[in-house]
Amino acid sequence: MKILICALTISAALAGDCENLASLKFKDTTITASTVAAGAFHSPEGRGTEVYKNAPAFCRVRAVATPAPDSHIEFEVWLPVSGWNGKYFGIGNGGFAGSIQYNLMAAALINGYASSSTDTGHKGPATTADWALGHYEKIVDFAYRAIHETAEESKTVIQNYYGSGAKHSYFAACSNGGRQGLMEAQRFPADYDGIISGAPANDWTHNFAGFIWDQQALEGDAQIPAAKMTAIENAALEACDALDGVKDGVIDDPRKCHFDPSALLCKGGDSDSCLIAPQVAAPVADHRDEVQARRKSGKRCRADASAVPLSAGGEIHRVGQHRRRGELPVRASGRKMIMRRSNNGNEMSSE
Repeated sequence: MKILICALTISAALAGDCENLASLKFKDTTITASTVAAGAFHSPEGRGTEVYKNAPAFCRVRAVATPAPDSHIEFEVWLPVSGWNGKYFGIGNGGFAGSIQYNLMAAALINGYASSSTDTGHKGPATTADWALGHYEKIVDFAYRAIHETAEESKTVIQNYYGSGAKHSYFAACSNGGRQGLMEAQRFPADYDGIISGAPANDWTHNFAGFIWDQQALEGDAQIPAAKMTAIENAALEACDALDGVKDGVIDDPRKCHFDPSALLCKGGDSDSCLIAPQVAAPVADHRDEVQARRKSGKRCRADASAVPLSAGGEIHRVGQHRRRGELPVRASGRKMIMRRSNNGNEMSSE
């Protein structure tokens, strides 16, 4: 019992030193630190208020790293005042990043993790990259440097706050965040013990050529409203669901599905249950056979053909999709990562 009391006393003393973390010296980084009461955090973006209500008290460390003359990498480290599980969880960014993922940090905090997130060196929506033009060092920060700087310095902060380093360090993110995870594993394998790279957008030249082709193919009347996706999915399932021998609402191997969208061609007027002629030719299903044939022959897909074949059967259950003026014309497959508390402790999983 005496040993337990001693341990608790030391932990409380260290947790009380949150503000003193501001005195930590880094080569190119300045930090501030303050304690946030349980449920008292409010996101600067005004979103996700519910998750913050459940967040425990934590030490909030805010940092700005400038490893290059044009760098301005903002990141934060959140440290549970009590109940730390001894682990560090680094959080990545989707799209072009541009903001700190406060809601995911709060979720990690609730599960006992010390966590961090960065804006990767610029501010803005995850769908725009005008910050990159003429700013090579910011591109480097976005590409890999910001995630690495955040990981290294976050672990130093954790060490100084708790008096011991994290027993294990994990990174998880999706899309561009999945690419970040791959870059970490390749360039800085010592940063994390485990990495979840969900749906990694790691082949940017290939992917972005596909994005451009999608946008060009969906101009004008070819654009497919979200309201028609249910009809497309149902027709694809009807054509291909049973190919694996089980009719369960899932197309086991979309590559074997040769659903013909002309089956949905409107016989009378336009409606949400059918496609007009320009939509039939759109890339929801068209060109899939061409792409597969070219790949089998060893030929590269043309830039003006479907660089990224689209899978049938999941049109209304997208994890990510290209958006154009509020429309949802295509589907991207993938899994979402969730963090939940199990009976045996904390776990990360995907679904």
